[in-house]
Amino acid sequence: NDEAERSTDPVTFENDFEGYRIYRSTDPDFRDARVILTGRGTSTFGNGKPVAQFDLKNGRSGFSETTVEGIAYYLGGETGITHSWRDTTVINGQQYYYAITSYDYGSSIVLPQGGVFRYYPSENAINVSRTLRGGTIFPKNVVSVRPNPKVLGYTPAQASEVTRVAGEGIGTVQLKVLNSALVPDNHLFKITFNTVPDSVHPVSYNLKDSTTGEVLFTSGTDWNASGLGLVGKGILPLITTLSTIAVDTVRSGFAPGTRTNAQLIVSYSRGAMMAIDHRREGFPYDLTVTFSDNYIDTVITTFGRSLPVKFRVTTQTPSGPKRLSCFFVDANGDSTLSNAGSAEEITVLTGPDSLLYIDRFTWSIKLKVNADSIRTPTAGDVYHLRLQYPYGANDAFVFTSKGEIVSGEDAKKGFRGSPYVVPNPYVGAASFEPEPYGVQGRGDRRIEFRGLPQNCTIRIYTVRGELVQTLRHDGTTEGYV
Repeated sequence: NDEAERSTDPVTFENDFEGYRIYRSTDPDFRDARVILTGRGTSTFGNGKPVAQFDLKNGRSGFSETTVEGIAYYLGGETGITHSWRDTTVINGQQYYYAITSYDYGSSIVLPQGGVFRYYPSENAINVSRTLRGGTIFPKNVVSVRPNPKVLGYTPAQASEVTRVAGEGIGTVQLKVLNSALVPDNHLFKITFNTVPDSVHPVSYNLKDSTTGEVLFTSGTDWNASGLGLVGKGILPLITTLSTIAVDTVRSGFAPGTRTNAQLIVSYSRGAMMAIDHRREGFPYDLTVTFSDNYIDTVITTFGRSLPVKFRVTTQTPSGPKRLSCFFVDANGDSTLSNAGSAEEITVLTGPDSLLYIDRFTWSIKLKVNADSIRTPTAGDVYHLRLQYPYGANDAFVFTSKGEIVSGEDAKKGFRGSPYVVPNPYVGAASFEPEPYGVQGRGDRRIEFRGLPQNCTIRIYTVRGELVQTLRHDGTTEGYV
């Protein structure tokens, strides 16, 4: 979840979130990571050295200006935030402990007597408790992991192809399973999008488990399918969409049956004062330009004068067709679009009427210059401008999940030569043996049987055939005992 990214400092009330750190250790007290000493070398400092760090691309990087005991805090290298990370340097069988912490950049306050006080960056603690019997109690930001092969016949969880159930936005939606153990079997999920009234592009996307009704997250913002987005129940949505609206060149053009052979060039006006992503009255919707032999509308021309013209522009709003005002440069005085290659241009105006017309410039419409003679648009000729849109509040996608399974038939096929012992031979110790805690002597000795089916019994005999110990696999998907 991204709660840390949206939190505010309790003292300054600023959102001073800067990044995440990941720590790895082979002991639950994270002594492996505590290699950073104070400036005098008298004790360890902070949580230690992370195995990975991700920070915002916000111009804050390198070491903090403020120091404590001679130590500056490393704010990161402008990597960008990610919500998933894979460790590729582990050893099978070794018990690892991972902690994830968030940190801020150290906000500042103005002192009453003048000057600025800058706080030292703060970071979450790693508080693991140990019981007298050697057990561990983890806080929510710490997990314990032992990498090993899965059981024979194991098939990881899967997500189906997405299906659009609503909307017409342009983009792609794909899925990636990151944690099979968290993926429920035969659940229906839904992806939707959040918008604000004055923006064309969505502000975030949501993931909901429709089977349980649980909303997994509502603030996904990875629009480049870079794999850095939020994850819900082990599934990562990979989403791309248009950055803003675009002209659909395939579907735009004169209606069938028109007599003109002219082609129009339609683009967002170079003189537009409002951004193309700014939603407003009359924008962004498809346009229709209707031509006539008679005067059918009045537009604004140079110096703000009114001019009767032989065309009319309407837009198809959700509430129905709406006439749009225009600014028109008439190069030859015939009150219509007819002079290709000249300054003649229709500029469609959108936005509130209270604005000056030059502040409402939106679409530019010109005649395209062709080598052939042009039959200019006239009565009966209708041009349709079709737009492509990014995903929005009306778009929705669904998909189903399939949980991890273990196939008995596949397990039988893989059992013929798969089980093996590690280490073999056992000489003195194994690298993955846990350190002793709360006991006297050397502590546990460990060998592992790997490549096992989900349910099995292992009997260990001496060379004389005497039974030493019986082990039973516990039925989990972990392929060792």
